[in-house]
Amino acid sequence: MKKHRISKFILSAAFLGAGFMNAQAADETIRELAKERGRFIGTILNSEWFNDAIEPEFEEIHKTQFNVVVAENEMKFDATEPKEDEFNFEKGDKMVKYAQANGLRVRGHALAWHSQVANWVNDYKGQKEKLLAVLKNHITKVVGHWKGKIAEWDVVNEAVNDDYNADWRSTNSVWYEGIGAEFLDSAFVWAHEADPDAELCYNDYSIEWGLREGSKASFVVEQVKRWKANNIPITCVGTQTHIEIAHETTPQNVRALAKALAELGVTLNITELDIGFSKGSAGKLTEADYAKQGHLYRQFMDVFLEEPNMGEFVIWGLTDAHSWLDEQQGKTEGLLYDKQYNPKPAYDSVMASLKAHPASEVKTPYPESVLNPPKDCGTGNCDDPIAIKTLAKLNNISIHLAGRTLFVTGLALKTATKVDIFDMQGHLVFSAKNVKGNIELSSTPEGLYVIQIRQGVTRLTKRITIK
Repeated sequence: MKKHRISKFILSAAFLGAGFMNAQAADETIRELAKERGRFIGTILNSEWFNDAIEPEFEEIHKTQFNVVVAENEMKFDATEPKEDEFNFEKGDKMVKYAQANGLRVRGHALAWHSQVANWVNDYKGQKEKLLAVLKNHITKVVGHWKGKIAEWDVVNEAVNDDYNADWRSTNSVWYEGIGAEFLDSAFVWAHEADPDAELCYNDYSIEWGLREGSKASFVVEQVKRWKANNIPITCVGTQTHIEIAHETTPQNVRALAKALAELGVTLNITELDIGFSKGSAGKLTEADYAKQGHLYRQFMDVFLEEPNMGEFVIWGLTDAHSWLDEQQGKTEGLLYDKQYNPKPAYDSVMASLKAHPASEVKTPYPESVLNPPKDCGTGNCDDPIAIKTLAKLNNISIHLAGRTLFVTGLALKTATKVDIFDMQGHLVFSAKNVKGNIELSSTPEGLYVIQIRQGVTRLTKRITIK
């Protein structure tokens, strides 16, 4: 998907939602909590940043809140090789230098894609051997230039068609039409040869719609099986997940995809998430609408932290002031920060999910060398490792909800027990101390909640639905 937009210096003066929590003012950040849990949560650097045409708030929030970064457009084929065998790494180098100076992991996006290919490539349509040579040269030199500096590449992007009976995209792709499906296998092999330590992903949209027969997701899983069986060096799949606020089933579809890929020894990353409202709703959205958006962000983050083979959670934009949604997707306001850089309930929801998943309970797919790299990471400042906080887990306690009565069993009788219930933005809606067994929740509205039970220094956290 092409994500070019017009720079927006003049921001709307309207304050969106007086009820927004200024969670950013708190001492903790998404970045700190993500690092403690062995995960990477981040967002793009917009094209305006590369052109020095963005507000100063952008970079300050970006480097404070996130620990992984990807370029919006500046590492794609047309940007890095605008003329045949003449490479332009200037803007990509700028991002890598920024990442090194601020201790950020870098994603590379994207090597082989049917869109945003330099015009000169089309001069070789139908010439298989020439196109193979062009693609190999591009991948070898781009990946080789940033060897050891870019942790993960989207090697092949959006190569599955959109038909119900999924197959490779066979039209409007200079690579498939000229080479055939073998270009995908070759791209992974060449990328691995150029940087054997880089993680290599297949990335696509609409694979969050479920694993039904004929779906894009089921097709991708079958291709991953084939790649693994043939020793093609794929290590990860990226689900873009550009969705609307009404798409409430997608988090569980992502969970199912993660589990299917875990069986194959492959990581699933959320690589381009945004959750937008319809374009016509701009200026009409209520606090309840923003809370619903946060609710959905929360569910994605819960899945991300609970599935052990998920490592990166990347949002396609930081602020609604700079987003491709309005101009290219017919959607609006899909990010964590509003147009004035105020954190929205979506931000609070992400923070609430992180806090509800103790570091001791979140498994990471990364080795220690990735989570805490050596100190000599470029010329910038490296983060000091953040000690993982341990919190004992309640193994014997169980909860059951019958109607509006919550039953808690397995409690230690001589130890005081506290029960807290939070909404999906992390707001406390119910609290009880010295709980002995049953709790009546007749005054709690219907909805999805997170319950936390504490006995001494141990705790149990689960999600419940009150109907």
